[in-house]
Amino acid sequence: MKKIFFLCLSFIFIFCGCSNPLFAKADPSVDMTPRLITSSNYKSAVEVVDSVKSAVVGISAAVNGGYSVGSGVAIADGGYILTNHHVVEGSSNLTVYFADKTNASAKFIWSDSSLDMAIIKSSKNMPYLECGSSKDLQVGEDVLAIGTPLTLQFKHTVTKGIVSALNRTLEIESMGGASYLQNLIQHDASINPGNSGGPLISLDGRVVGINTLKASESEGIGFAIPIEVGCAISERIVKNNDFEPAYIGVFGFDADIANYYGETTSEKGVYVVSVDPKAVASLAGVEEGDLIVKIGDKQIETLLDLKMQMFSYDIGDEIVVEIIRNGEKQTISMVAQERPNLVS
Repeated sequence: MKKIFFLCLSFIFIFCGCSNPLFAKADPSVDMTPRLITSSNYKSAVEVVDSVKSAVVGISAAVNGGYSVGSGVAIADGGYILTNHHVVEGSSNLTVYFADKTNASAKFIWSDSSLDMAIIKSSKNMPYLECGSSKDLQVGEDVLAIGTPLTLQFKHTVTKGIVSALNRTLEIESMGGASYLQNLIQHDASINPGNSGGPLISLDGRVVGINTLKASESEGIGFAIPIEVGCAISERIVKNNDFEPAYIGVFGFDADIANYYGETTSEKGVYVVSVDPKAVASLAGVEEGDLIVKIGDKQIETLLDLKMQMFSYDIGDEIVVEIIRNGEKQTISMVAQERPNLVS
């Protein structure tokens, strides 16, 4: 696969002199009453922004003597905020900045580098947004991005664009080697360093994605993680105060892009590119080249389907996987295990 290089949207400011609104006076025009902000038939993007902005935060994370500036969005009662892993990674101190110009401390709850997702919890409760569905998006549809590009002076910056493409797969170069982000939403709403973790919002006021990166050598090519991933995880965390994903040890691509590996298939599913030899899938008989088409009672057409179904399992649960191998269907059972070296 041809490698594409992208710029992560976290940015380190070493005592850069940007204004610090730690003691700013609250703006009474912004309603910060904790509540669910539901979708609505808004007449304009202005109405959408006015309604949802109280659920969006700027984030400063103390890292290595400096600060990583990012964004986040509340998606559950209690101050639970979804952002990117790379915004809060390694942070010793988190501060969130609200639309009414006040701020509060926040604590780290959970993160996963492979998903580039993290959840933090504000010490102050706040409004939160309704999760939408990335599967309802259409290419050409208007979307809004709200975040904190570059510095804390630019909190709650709003940009507008369209959905440019769906189900994008990107190969990302990092110190640990290549990794992949799949099922991404490509859009052209302007995003810059600091927008990471901020919401991509549809014009009915729902969160449909979490902005994560942009093309480093072009304009108008940004990407967001489908919101279903973050919402599924946040539901588990709010309910159980923790989340430890079930692991079976397969890595794959949507069948539609399996041709990157010289493989083609007429079936929808997840094409298995590699299998952890020590994990339960390998021990149960799953092999490279298999096509996963069903897990439990859920038909699997994309990697997003697979992730969402796996989030419903706990470690120790039996998982029944249906695969296609050499044109024939097989059913394989395994017991979900803890994922090794889980980033927490």
